[in-house]
Amino acid sequence: MKKKKQPKKRYIKLKWILLIFVIMIISSLYIVFTKFQLETISVNGNTRYTKEEIQEIVTERSYVNNSLLIWLINYFRPVQGIPFIDKIEVTYENPHKISVDVYEMAIAGCIEDMGEYIYFDRDGYILESESQRLDDIPCVEGLSFQQFVLHEKLPVEEKEQFNQILRVTQLIQENELKIEHIRFGIAGDLILYQDDIVIQLGMEDNLEEKMMNLSGILEKAKGMKGTLHMEEFGKNSKVVTFVPEKTKKTSEKNKKVNTDT
Repeated sequence: MKKKKQPKKRYIKLKWILLIFVIMIISSLYIVFTKFQLETISVNGNTRYTKEEIQEIVTERSYVNNSLLIWLINYFRPVQGIPFIDKIEVTYENPHKISVDVYEMAIAGCIEDMGEYIYFDRDGYILESESQRLDDIPCVEGLSFQQFVLHEKLPVEEKEQFNQILRVTQLIQENELKIEHIRFGIAGDLILYQDDIVIQLGMEDNLEEKMMNLSGILEKAKGMKGTLHMEEFGKNSKVVTFVPEKTKKTSEKNKKVNTDT
């Protein structure tokens, strides 16, 4: 008789174990969904996307406003494929807060090709191809290529000129200049454009010194329209020539802009 009762005792014991297990799961889910309500998302490092856009990117896959769940999803499946963003890191701070660190691509310049803008880094590698034109990135004119592959070097035909472009774009970033367009003149001289000012840099001579002083020169020429000649800058003089744009009403004489402090 005793032997017949043993299976029943085991069955009852198993039921209790399962019941305790179910209670633990329900309790855990209750804690997760009630004690981890997300209230604050801090965003750092974003310049090309707003804080609200980044918040939407990291939370849209969770479907619930839960800090732990959002962190786990972004930890095991990091956000990818966002234009101009290299990486997004989500950090769990506390049950009501997560922080988001945005690492943007270091874009040096772009080339327009059939309505698309091909963005490249300071080493000439292609980062993105987008229809969107970024206002703070200089667009290079006059370079030609047959085809391109993302994350490979831009296969331009004018390799020497492209190397000069990479050097100029690096100096633009280092000196925090806002240059809209870059191109080469007929003689191979460098020409930059900012607002209504054409900047004639000349050849590569003293390029670092020219670019280092360009920000202060442009500040003095702010609001003007015309051409800024810097071909001879840095050799024996700190004076550049500004030739105003001719209009119907007036034809101003050339102005000298002295950069000495």
